[in-house]
Amino acid sequence: MPDNLKVAKPESEEWINIHEPYELRDWAIYFSVSREKLKETVMAVGPMFEDVKRQLGK
Repeated sequence: MPDNLKVAKPESEEWINIHEPYELRDWAIYFSVSREKLKETVMAVGPMFEDVKRQLGK
């Protein structure tokens, strides 16, 4: 079966690694925000999924 090209969310929900381009892309898609907005949010609240989710109001 081919890979699903529409990413629902990255595999790990524990933390967001903004230093990996594919994770940055996938998380930005998941949260429906720009990559820059995601980077800013992670820099402000840290990389933990729940903290980023809460900060983005998702």
